[in-house]
Amino acid sequence: MRVRSARSDDLKDCLALDDAYETEVAWQVEELHGGDGWGMRFREVRLPRKQVVKPPFFTPEDRLRAWQRRDGFWVATERGHVCGYLAVLLELDHQQVRVTDLVVDPTHRRQGVGSQLLQYAIAWSLRQDVEQVILECSLKASPAIAFVKKHGFAICGFQDAY
Repeated sequence: MRVRSARSDDLKDCLALDDAYETEVAWQVEELHGGDGWGMRFREVRLPRKQVVKPPFFTPEDRLRAWQRRDGFWVATERGHVCGYLAVLLELDHQQVRVTDLVVDPTHRRQGVGSQLLQYAIAWSLRQDVEQVILECSLKASPAIAFVKKHGFAICGFQDAY
């Protein structure tokens, strides 16, 4: 497998990748109040049945426009075929890189493709003189949460609308 910068002819293949995932758990957020403070607790809860989740993207044209605004966009290829991609936004004002897209084709999942893409993005981020790499994901995305925890990421915030 090879990781390289995406070319314009890769974008059609990226759009064709299946970004859906299966989960049997979700994370529940509980707001805690007590004394003179408040906080939040995240708790993993089992769903009544396995759920297939399709991330809420807009039209292919909207996705292409969004990808063109990314500061980094890399693909993983196997025998000349795109099997995954990762895109980032560089936010120098906040000294961070935000991973906005990380998709691996289902036939290549759990084979190190996502890890290699993430390592490539982190190496690129270090050269940008930033302090943080942030990867956003939905509370239903238990496979993504397990993936980022495995790579040493920590929860650093919560967006209710996400």
